[in-house]
Amino acid sequence: MSATIKDVADYAQVAVSTVSRVINNKDRVSQETRDKVYEAIEALGYVRNNLAASMKTGATHFIVIVVPDIRNEFYTSVIRGVESVASPRGYYTLVYTTNELYEKEQTVFDGEFSHLVDGMILVPAKTDYTLYQCTKPTVIIDREIPGSDMYSVCVDNYKGAVLLMEELIRFGHRKIAIISGPLKFNIGIDRMNGYKDTLRRYHIPVREEYICVGEWFEEDGYHLTNQLLQLADPPTAILAANNLTCIGSAECLCDRGMVIGKDISLVGFDDSVVARYLYPGITCIRRATSEMGEIGAEMLLAILNDRKGDIKKKKQILDVELIERNSVAKIE
Repeated sequence: MSATIKDVADYAQVAVSTVSRVINNKDRVSQETRDKVYEAIEALGYVRNNLAASMKTGATHFIVIVVPDIRNEFYTSVIRGVESVASPRGYYTLVYTTNELYEKEQTVFDGEFSHLVDGMILVPAKTDYTLYQCTKPTVIIDREIPGSDMYSVCVDNYKGAVLLMEELIRFGHRKIAIISGPLKFNIGIDRMNGYKDTLRRYHIPVREEYICVGEWFEEDGYHLTNQLLQLADPPTAILAANNLTCIGSAECLCDRGMVIGKDISLVGFDDSVVARYLYPGITCIRRATSEMGEIGAEMLLAILNDRKGDIKKKKQILDVELIERNSVAKIE
């Protein structure tokens, strides 16, 4: 027999009304009590009857996570973070991919799909904030929309690029290339600015032929790396500005018989499975991807349940960490 709300209350040694307040994300419940209720829900395998609840309240208890592409391990980690917060609190998550197409986003905002969800966590495809006057509560993840006052969670992309550049320069590199995605969002702009500013700070010329801009996919990393290697004076190091371009770059280098960390250096963003288990391991920036999803979900649930006062900052920027491995060769 399935666990009931009374079973949860008995297990947590609280009133049924308290359990109800917790699973409906209402206020006037201490964090300690919330934790006891969540522990009871997990231990008993309690599943909230969202259909019955929605008939009473008009809320569906579904939230949608809108991302460009689930091939990217970064987004799957964000999704896991969202689910880890939403599921214990009685919310189901849907995942919708856009392939960077605003037209597909509109299906969620304005189409028949919109009435199925209470709110959304969004990685936007456009930078025009006037396009995102959403009728549903929305939290932006990973990217910033200039001029927007929407709730958002992202990381310090500028610092990440600076840390990678300083690591390469510490090993003696001065001929450093960058492979970036489009420079329309903060993720591309901030990483590019971190790259250029660090070169200037160390009095190293910014060489336009070393700056490659494509999309954020493996194939772009591959063909842009190939382009760099054909230069009369090729770089000694490449900064791939996300995990997919880093994978493509590494594949190109291997196809050309080059040994990463010996013949050429490669660093990247996101501590992906490939970065950890490719030989040699790739020096990279670790972003708090799961935490980004968790914080985004906490924000959204607070908005949905009239607890905006629980949100410490409307726009949150998370720190990054340099993970040193063996993909950087020393220049004598």
